[in-house]
Amino acid sequence: MNSYLNIDHVGITFPTDNGPLTILEDINLKVHQGEFISLIGHSGCGKSTVLNIVAGLLNASTGGVLLENKEVNEPGPDRAVIFQNHSLLPWLTVYDNVRLAVDQVFKKTKSKQERDEWVRHNLELVHMSHALDRRPDEISGGMKQRVGIARALAMEPKVLLMDEPFGALDSLTRTHMQDSLMEIQANLNNTVIMITHDVDEAVLLSDRIVMMTNGPNATVGEILNVELERPRDRLALAEDPKYNHYRAEVVKFLHERHQNPAKSIESPDIKHIEPKNNVFKLPTAETTLSKPSGKVLEKPRLDLGFIPLTDCAPLVVAKEKGFFAEQGLNVSLSRESSWANIRDKVCTGMLDGAQMLAAMPLMSAMDNYRCEPMVTSISLDLNGNAITVSKELYGRMLATSEAELDTALGSATALKKVIDQDKAANRPPLNFAVVFPQSSHNYLLRYWMSSVGIDPDKDVRITVVPPPQVGHYLRAGMINGCCVGEPWNSYAVSEGLGRTLITSYDIWNNHPEKVFAVTRNWAQRNPNTHQAVIIALLQACEWLDEVDNRREACEILSAGRYVNAPVDVLEKSLTGTLQFSSDESPRSASDYNVFHRYAANFPWRSHALWFLSQMRRWGEIDESVKLDVIAKSVYRPEVYRSACEALDKPYPEIDYKSEGTHTDGWALMCGDEQIPMGSDLFMDERVFQPTEIEMYLKAFEGIDTTKAEQIPA
Repeated sequence: MNSYLNIDHVGITFPTDNGPLTILEDINLKVHQGEFISLIGHSGCGKSTVLNIVAGLLNASTGGVLLENKEVNEPGPDRAVIFQNHSLLPWLTVYDNVRLAVDQVFKKTKSKQERDEWVRHNLELVHMSHALDRRPDEISGGMKQRVGIARALAMEPKVLLMDEPFGALDSLTRTHMQDSLMEIQANLNNTVIMITHDVDEAVLLSDRIVMMTNGPNATVGEILNVELERPRDRLALAEDPKYNHYRAEVVKFLHERHQNPAKSIESPDIKHIEPKNNVFKLPTAETTLSKPSGKVLEKPRLDLGFIPLTDCAPLVVAKEKGFFAEQGLNVSLSRESSWANIRDKVCTGMLDGAQMLAAMPLMSAMDNYRCEPMVTSISLDLNGNAITVSKELYGRMLATSEAELDTALGSATALKKVIDQDKAANRPPLNFAVVFPQSSHNYLLRYWMSSVGIDPDKDVRITVVPPPQVGHYLRAGMINGCCVGEPWNSYAVSEGLGRTLITSYDIWNNHPEKVFAVTRNWAQRNPNTHQAVIIALLQACEWLDEVDNRREACEILSAGRYVNAPVDVLEKSLTGTLQFSSDESPRSASDYNVFHRYAANFPWRSHALWFLSQMRRWGEIDESVKLDVIAKSVYRPEVYRSACEALDKPYPEIDYKSEGTHTDGWALMCGDEQIPMGSDLFMDERVFQPTEIEMYLKAFEGIDTTKAEQIPA
């Protein structure tokens, strides 16, 4: 069968001051009509160059492109390009922006009425019929991108070319757009070539994933056939073995390319090449710079990742308040759509480091875990999560129990009664969302449930949903509850989607939450840079714990490039309160977000051991794993201490402490100084001694639920 689109031995070379530079060589790809192709690879691998050649915006130096056996050598309406930015004309309405393209293409073939109907039809396809008369500055970023897609579709292109079309959108909007694109392609059978850096997006949308080798001289490395049935359900796919196999193959390829010195991502970065008088100049090699301490920074320009959550604040504040810059660091922050993406991009070198869940780096040290081993030298915060349930489930819990539902034990008891009712009626199990398997959200949700005899592996279904998508899943009825960080509980409450039961603080007072992590190899190659980052983050965390700075922090975080949530929603938790229900006033929650006090930034190895104990408890690791060895290899307090010494600040001199022994505040002695500490109680009053893990785990085998049974029914 002849291919619809044939990219045949394409290569392109540009002249530079240093001689010819070959960006692409020998690109071969045959695309069939109706196929969805994703291009993925490290920055500088020539993905956009391939797309521009297909679009006719660039001419290949060797080879060529055929579309329906006709050579492509200039732009044309048969190939519509959608970029990351919407490119709408600001003085035109939504309708007029699409009508402009329609008039250009169909002026001679469609009547005025037909063109009008065609514009409206395409806007209806992307669910924008309600905004015909609005201008771009009157609609959201996601809506603008929908209009851009409608404009492209209205031209009836043979091929839709998309260059990271959702990269500038927040995660929730991105999810909506992905679903819309799948719906549109199912209806129209479009041929699509899309560039993405998101592994999950590539697997979800694609028929084939084309993985590019690193540039210069980039070419097609591997092509992965994605044989998943359509229509695709993202919630079901999260636990689908084939889906996870495909994403693992992509991650493996990206990782191997990062590890290959001959194709290293540290090569001159082609994305910075800018044309001038048809002559391209290579950027100069990155030079080392000195930070204020006088130490030479091995890598002053960094790309750091984060998830749009309230507690991404340390990274955002370190950039926006100049703490990174004070250390001689030029930092770009990359908003990511999921924790899996964060892990994969750090692992493969697409990010230098990132905000991570405190348990995530620990799994990287396991022998059977296909990921570059990671380390952390700073904790970013304590607490910050909550358990929120749908209004329907809350009503059922309220009806079946007189227990106090805003206590950890009372709410868990009420949930157990609902589960028992469902079992008796042969109803399917309730579905709860967590943000990642190796997370405090997962382990504390399980801790809460199991405290009253709920088996989280049998009595309910626990699935993974990226934090910004939780509201979407609650609205759609796909989950009954969740354990998630802010502002997504407050968002669910403010939108009338659910009711917050308890905070994670109610399950374990002052539990560790997020860390900053890098790969072990990166830390070894860049010790001075690593310490500079830790210093800047430590300063940002201290700034954030000043009460007077919290409202300013909300304003900073509300920006579209960060959390992209209204200031008033962020204030509901970050200013020391939390709204549990839309019909209640916010409650005081002064320790809901702790960024610095209570030695919050110290990477306690005892915290690492608690997470590892839960991994063993719930069958994620077996008894052969030496927990203390893992904790020592991943949690690195020595770098933190060096950062504190540079700032002349006290720090813990011990690596381990017991958990669950302090009801109120206490003092940690650090030489001649004291560090004020907070409560560390568990909801069931158990004590975790890092030296007695086996005994601690055995105690759970015979859980005593008498306390739960004593609550009035």
